[in-house]
Amino acid sequence: MIFFKLFVTAVGAAGTLLGLAAAVQATLSVNRGAELGVYSVALLIGSVSLLMTGIVLSVSIPESVRVKFRALRYRERSRKVYGFGTTLAIGVGATLGSPLFILIPENIVQYEFVSLGALMLATVLSLLMARVYANMYLDSKRENLGAVGGPSFTRAACGTHSIRYFISRLSMWVANSALAAYSKLVLILFDVEYMPSILAGLGLSAGASQAVVYTLAALLIAWAVVSALFEAKLLRAIGRLQIITTSLLIAILIYESVSLGERGGWNISGLFHLQVGSNWLASLIINTGYLYILFFGFQEVQSLERDALDLSGVPVISWVKRGYMVDKTKFLGWAMIGAVLIATAVNVLYALAVFSVHPAASAVESSQIPALYLADSFLGASHELLMAAAFLLATFTTFVPAYLAASRHLAALSEDGFLPRSLSGYSWLFTLVWIILLALGPQNFLINVTDIMVLISLGFITLSAIWLRKHGPLSLSSVDALPLGVGLSCFVAGASVFFIDPRVAVFGAVTVIISYFIYDVFELGAFGVSVFLAVLDAVNLLFYFSVGSVTLPVAVINVLGFSFSYGIQPVEVYFLLGTGMFALLSNVLVDTFVLRRYSSG
Repeated sequence: MIFFKLFVTAVGAAGTLLGLAAAVQATLSVNRGAELGVYSVALLIGSVSLLMTGIVLSVSIPESVRVKFRALRYRERSRKVYGFGTTLAIGVGATLGSPLFILIPENIVQYEFVSLGALMLATVLSLLMARVYANMYLDSKRENLGAVGGPSFTRAACGTHSIRYFISRLSMWVANSALAAYSKLVLILFDVEYMPSILAGLGLSAGASQAVVYTLAALLIAWAVVSALFEAKLLRAIGRLQIITTSLLIAILIYESVSLGERGGWNISGLFHLQVGSNWLASLIINTGYLYILFFGFQEVQSLERDALDLSGVPVISWVKRGYMVDKTKFLGWAMIGAVLIATAVNVLYALAVFSVHPAASAVESSQIPALYLADSFLGASHELLMAAAFLLATFTTFVPAYLAASRHLAALSEDGFLPRSLSGYSWLFTLVWIILLALGPQNFLINVTDIMVLISLGFITLSAIWLRKHGPLSLSSVDALPLGVGLSCFVAGASVFFIDPRVAVFGAVTVIISYFIYDVFELGAFGVSVFLAVLDAVNLLFYFSVGSVTLPVAVINVLGFSFSYGIQPVEVYFLLGTGMFALLSNVLVDTFVLRRYSSG
């Protein structure tokens, strides 16, 4: 029996790798403008089917022989180490990220005062959402519902096996993964295109510059993996490091903003000359949805509830008034609000500074990282180096929290029974692979995907404040208008992304539909999932044999200066599809009849 399970797992591992490779090959072909006909699309569907089959088979091997690839768990996970200062720093760090260096310059130059209005509207939406979060946390704690933030509020309100909860959790996983992928992508662009010239300006040789480039990329990936594996043991270290990096980031951004503003004499003439058309209200709503990626990181504060101190001092206040302490039911809400306000102040200050130098719109839009271009063009090489340091810090404070949050969301789906439970320990690995796959897409697509998916999720989460009322006479009963208004605003802002990139709106709608479809499939249990995938594999095989030869264009991947190409042959995909179908059905029969009879006997 053990050899059969090893065979099943080997087929699953091969199917996962080949399905992922074929899916990446097709994705890269589409991104590079290749025309995919109906047969090539069918091959892409077959690749996805193979990938799903491989994942299900890979996690089917018994616990006694499963490779120990799990995130390590420690008793220190229950330690309460985070106070108000640390949670505030984590919230600000997760909110002030690498998108600021690209979106703010491009948006303020193109949309002028509408951009500032969108920033303020996104701020108001975030503050109201933080208020709803704080109310739901207090009510959930009072009713012992076990909800600590994010989609867990929807789970408490609607139940573990609710489609609303599943969509909110899955959407948040996609959003955080897209944000992490975006951070990784712009870091690679920075490493390859900007860092060598900056280091050359400092007198470093080409070899030394290349070594620094690869070291930075390796350190970011290594820290993300170490954080995922040893998160519980490194709680205190992660918190302290976040305080240091966030403080440095804010200091550099303020200094650079003031320097750039002084260079332009804080000349904001023309700021209120709208050049985007007469319908400024529609532009305001569209921009709010587009720029919301700059704010949603504040909600990660709530996920720290289990690691937060029951009582914490407040910097400055506790120094003046000795012994002043605040309960975490209060300071977590304060940290969310503080993170939004600090991020808003930095964003607005930098936006005004950029506008004051009146850069050419074409130059800003053509630059891969506009903030570095502006620092070099208007302030000099030393300021470009300082801004580059801030960019690295922002990438660091964005990528790691987004990656860890995405990993937690996937693990939660597994623990709640939507995915195989054995997948929970591998959530960090599957999330990392998904992030790498997403990072192969274009920048703007990732930004808009993050926006629309997080807004869909937040819409369900804030509406959960109303649905929670079924548990009893909660205090929210008198203020239903607040979560209703915020929830609907999220959906409106998310829908407005359609006017920026229709593909993303379609992607969001398809994701919701697929979420519902996956939800129905996984409600069938392990048996139903295996049978469904076996039928899907069979349909793909029948289509392949009916149409004959199908090909995908060769994929070319460039990573940090290295380039390699590969081409998956259709016969490889469909051979593994047939093998996977056989393994799925055989595994179901063995688990249902052989093992059950063996255990009962």
